[in-house]
Amino acid sequence: MGTGRPRLMRIALDHSTEVGMRTGRLLLGETTLETLGIVGQPVSDRDPRLRRIDDLEGFDVVVTDDPELGIAGRAIASGVPIVAWVDGDDLAPENPAVPFMTGANLATGIAHALAAREMASIGQPSTALIAWTEPGTPLRSGEPVTFPDPVGARWGRIRYRHGITTEVVVPVAGEWAGAVVRVSDEQHTRILGIADLATHLEALALTAGAVTVASGTTQPGLVRPADYADEYLLAALRAGLEIASFTSATA
Repeated sequence: MGTGRPRLMRIALDHSTEVGMRTGRLLLGETTLETLGIVGQPVSDRDPRLRRIDDLEGFDVVVTDDPELGIAGRAIASGVPIVAWVDGDDLAPENPAVPFMTGANLATGIAHALAAREMASIGQPSTALIAWTEPGTPLRSGEPVTFPDPVGARWGRIRYRHGITTEVVVPVAGEWAGAVVRVSDEQHTRILGIADLATHLEALALTAGAVTVASGTTQPGLVRPADYADEYLLAALRAGLEIASFTSATA
């Protein structure tokens, strides 16, 4: 019989940006973390779970903030799954033999996972809006989107529209970021929103991807966070993601 103990995770972190460093700190808050290996860089923290590594063998996943995915070849050769911050499907090999998650970021990760979860729970949605911020010069007109404070009400531009789904990107200046999902059926409208420091939200998104893949539930091949929305969002919530929600009657 099983002991009922959670699976302990061995995660390799390949980082070069503030997002990656914050991801490491968030991963150290995971109670199921056994080892966090820092690829090719010295380690000064005294946490016994933390150490420098040069070999990926034996790790459950390698998580990277590298937009070029330079570590992907080494990971695949070692049979280690990959989680990437970048939307890098074009950088991944065709039909990888290990789980290869791309887009573990605010937009493709958290925002789209929230939308997938809400659309599945509402049954037969009639409309769905997915909006998120990106660094840029704020617009003076366009599609109106209201995020939780401190981002607030903003103008965005439609990036994609297909069927019932509309995706809107909202340029913002400064350190804050956010995402909003609005899903409606014939009776109700459900709105979910998040806002926080941009680097923190991106690190939460990458952390959630790492934990999801390290759990061993993802299938080999290219995957996105929304493919495992429930597991991904649960991992993000455990890492500290806070979601504001509102439900109203559809006019």
